Order: sequence, then C-alpha cells, then structure tokens
Amino acid sequence: MDNKNGSNATNNLGKEDVNRSDYRGALVLFGLLSISAIAANSLILVLIWKKRHLRTTSNTILASLAVSDLLTGVVAVPMVIACTETLILDVCIAMDISNRFLAFSSVAHLIILSVDRYIRIIKILQYPSIVTKVRLAWTLAFTWVFSLLASLVQLTWVLHATMDDDTMIRFDLGYDFFHMIALVMVPLFLMISIYTKLFIHLRWQCKEIHSDLSGHTVSQFNARRRKVNEKKTAFLFIAMIAVFIFGLFLYFLWAIIDDLEVIGLLNIERSAQNIIVPVIIFLRFLSALCNPLLCTFMKQDFLDALKSFLNALRSSRRV
Repeated sequence: MDNKNGSNATNNLGKEDVNRSDYRGALVLFGLLSISAIAANSLILVLIWKKRHLRTTSNTILASLAVSDLLTGVVAVPMVIACTETLILDVCIAMDISNRFLAFSSVAHLIILSVDRYIRIIKILQYPSIVTKVRLAWTLAFTWVFSLLASLVQLTWVLHATMDDDTMIRFDLGYDFFHMIALVMVPLFLMISIYTKLFIHLRWQCKEIHSDLSGHTVSQFNARRRKVNEKKTAFLFIAMIAVFIFGLFLYFLWAIIDDLEVIGLLNIERSAQNIIVPVIIFLRFLSALCNPLLCTFMKQDFLDALKSFLNALRSSRRV
C-alpha cells in the first residue's frame, strides 16, 4: 500500500518524490502557529474556568470550539510535521484522520455558533427557552461524535488489504465530493445567509433607535456610534466567513483536486504543489488562531475578563 491511499490536502506533504527540505521553512511556521493557537485557546479555557460570569450557553460553544482549535495545535500540527519527516504510512494515515476530524469539528462549531447568534439576536425573548443547557450539551456531544465518525469512515477502505489503489482513490474522491457538498458548501451557504440577515436586522434596529432619538441633542453622537458599530459588525461577519473560506473551504477543495490529480484527470506541476500545499495547510492552521481572536477576544465580556486576569497576574508578581 503506497502513500496515495487516504490522500487529502495534507497528503502531498508525505509523497516520497517531494524534496522534504522544500517544506522545512513551512514546518517551522506551522510550529509557531501551533504554539500561538495553543496559547490563545488555552487562555480562553482558563478565563472561562476562572470567571464564573463567562459560563454562559454561548460561551460554552466558544469553549468547545477552543478545545477543537487547541487540539489542532496539540495534535494536528505535530502529526503533519511527523508525517512529512518520517514518511511512515501509518503516521500519515493518522495525520489524515486527525486533520479531517478537527476540520469537521471546526465547521460544525462555527455553524452552531452562527445559529446561536441568530437566535440570540432575532429571537431574543425566546432564546433562554430555545437554547437550554441540556439541548446545548447534546448538540455539542453530537458534534464531536459525528466529526469523529465522519473522519473514521475513510478507514473502511484505506485499511482494506485486498482493495486495489484505483478503486481506493475513487472511494476517496466520492468521499471528498460528498463531504465537500454536505459538510462544507451547505454550512458555508448557511453561514453567509445567517450573517447577512443578522447584519440587515442589526442595521435596521440601529436606524429605528436613531430615529427615536432624532429630536435629541445626542442624535449626532449616536449616529456616529451607529456607523462605528455597523462597521465593526460587518468586519466581524466578513472575517468569520473569510476564515471559513480560506481556512476550511480551500482545505477540503484541495482534497478533491489532489484526488483528481492522482487519477490523472488533472496535472499540477510539482513546483506549484510545493507552493500551494504549504499555503493551504498554513491557512487551515491559521484558522485555529483566528477563531479565538474573532469569536472570543472581540467580545466585551472576554475583553473585560482578560484585563482583570492580566491585572491579577501583575498584582501577584508585585507581591
């Protein structure tokens, strides 16, 4: 069984005809990303553990996402480095499975977070009765189990000793096409729809408030603040979608392109692959750092908790 089995976006890093020295610089960068992602997501979990007021239903989703992104830094990045350096098939298969598992998990968590925001803003009065702790716990548990099972499905043919390589790569291609549509395209369309509707709703809400205050002297100040809030909201929503596209969509898209290249339907120059693959993997791992920065540290409650936590650390050092 050769390295073509279980191919995906990261599998190009393990092909024997690639000069591994071409990836050494990228691996160092991956390592730095791993450390940064571990630090940022660990900080989120520490803040939620330390600050009781952060233990809300919405922040529970962020905590679960932080665990997923933390595992990306702890497991996924080291596995890519290990596969690239050792070229051991079992290591590369484990790398493939772990990367898919955490990528599926990230997609699911971002969708849950988007739906939670939608309900919290559009159906604010019904939110406590819709998003309960029990429902959220079941949803997050299903997310983790489904992500794991969806990634392990590939083992049913990757470890099939009697299956020839051509049949195996066709299974890979069908698998990649299916999860690209069902687990990437559909969630991406859903995210864009949700954030577009949220932005329109928030903008309309701000205009209504502004019109009610139009006779007051503070109306100009409120108008300026409304524009600032609109820009901040638009930036956050666009950034979230951009992280999804560049960090996850391209990752899964390359898996399909790689499969098509293996079966001969596409021909990609090795020099181009040596550039494209590290960039895609870099963007995938970068999303594990962007998620905590966008989803958490742009929230006022987390910013206040972070300031309090840092002030407490400074005070303890002075003693």
